[in-house]
Amino acid sequence: MTAWSKLLVATTRLIDLHDSGHEPGSPFVQVNQEQRRGLRDGYWLDLGCLLLDYLLDLDFATNSAFVSQARCLNHLRETYPELPHDDLVFVINLLSTPSELHFRQPSPLPDEAEDADESAARARHSTKRTALIEKQGQTGQVRLTPSGRQAVTLASQVEDLLYSEYDAAKVLAALARGDFARIPDITNQILLAIRALTQELRRVRENPTREGKLSALLDNERHYHNALSNIQQTLLDARAQLATPRLMERFDAWREAQPDDWELRVLSGAIGRVLTAIENLSRRLSELLADIAEGRIQSMGVVDFQDLARRLLCVPPAPRLQGALVARMMPLHAQACFPRLAPLVPLLESRRAETSHAALVFDEQHDAAPEDPLLARFLDARGPALRTRIGEAPLSLPEALEEGWHRFEEGDCLAQLLNTFVDTELLDPRLSVGIETSPFALTLADGRRLEGPVTPSLGYFRAPVSKAPLSKAPLSKAPEAAPGAPLDSVEHPHVEPHAMSMTTDQDDHR
Repeated sequence: MTAWSKLLVATTRLIDLHDSGHEPGSPFVQVNQEQRRGLRDGYWLDLGCLLLDYLLDLDFATNSAFVSQARCLNHLRETYPELPHDDLVFVINLLSTPSELHFRQPSPLPDEAEDADESAARARHSTKRTALIEKQGQTGQVRLTPSGRQAVTLASQVEDLLYSEYDAAKVLAALARGDFARIPDITNQILLAIRALTQELRRVRENPTREGKLSALLDNERHYHNALSNIQQTLLDARAQLATPRLMERFDAWREAQPDDWELRVLSGAIGRVLTAIENLSRRLSELLADIAEGRIQSMGVVDFQDLARRLLCVPPAPRLQGALVARMMPLHAQACFPRLAPLVPLLESRRAETSHAALVFDEQHDAAPEDPLLARFLDARGPALRTRIGEAPLSLPEALEEGWHRFEEGDCLAQLLNTFVDTELLDPRLSVGIETSPFALTLADGRRLEGPVTPSLGYFRAPVSKAPLSKAPLSKAPEAAPGAPLDSVEHPHVEPHAMSMTTDQDDHR
């Protein structure tokens, strides 16, 4: 990766955040891969980076003077011999056209920001100083803008430890000028460069197949040691100056003029962190060189476990090695694990919901014999009397409850009574259900409340009815166990039952 590539890697996702149209407060937090337009071959990016580097060289040579496009084209044709002039004009026009950048920064008045809302505490700003190239309107000559000059400078300084010794000299300059607040920022920049190289050394030790990076480290090993020695010596001189009485007096005078509380040990601690990082980096670099010299670097690579598994399948390991692998990789105690039954009991309990939207389908041809003995006894005892009662007049559900057809054997058979309304074949194949459009609400003696948006009625209907005939039968028509015979009547055509929805305050008996 080039210096420009490293700079773009560090800023690409920030540009994605800037251009994101995600609504604040939206619960959809998943991020998809950004679909970027373009040729996806890096051609235009390479042209732009080469042009910016060339303009920076000319900027120093000509003292920021304008340069003709012909000179730029001749330079770029050293890399791209068949480069058309139109491609260069397109790159220049794109880099010279500004784009607005929106950002926020803290309010300059912290006291007022505390009283204001959050949006006012961080004021919104925007800038259009994003053009990297300045182009003359008449001649078309070009040169770098201040933003372009800063971009090229930043790209050339990304993760460059060899030149961080000049950053260490900035600490001495800040102490001489009395600019003590800049010292932590300068030391943090040096720490970033040191930690970047430290991580690179760790990656090389873990993956020795990166021969290009390994050879680069070997070639620059002497320069790295010289740079680390110079940085260390410079920071030791700076820390020694912090202990002088003259500088301590200057620091006390400067601290009194600052709104924040500063202590001299903050500066000493920032310098000490860099010195500790330098010692760790020097030790890692020496260990890497020692491993390379003794040939141990080859045994520190990443293990390909898929290849190892294939080899074990083809050639089984030796018995001693197999025993060692089993002893290390198998569990210590192989025991059967069964869950406790108590925590699973609530999951197994079946509860009837207040409102069920599931459709019940009954296959009358393949119905098995009733498995509920209570339902069987209820039908045997109450069936003949119910058929006699329904033969006189249709029986609605509220009337059946008022007449006490749900009481049987000194108990409650409300669920069994409802089954006769759902599955009319239990009583007589000629029965069907009629629906009244009027709702009903009934409170039983034990406190349960039954409600329905419509009123179902059992009867021998020839066609679907909208309202069942009203019939008030006395409570004595519900005998405890009255024998009877099926009604001798003409078989009526079967009428499909209408939908019925009822709710109960308590769980019904099944």
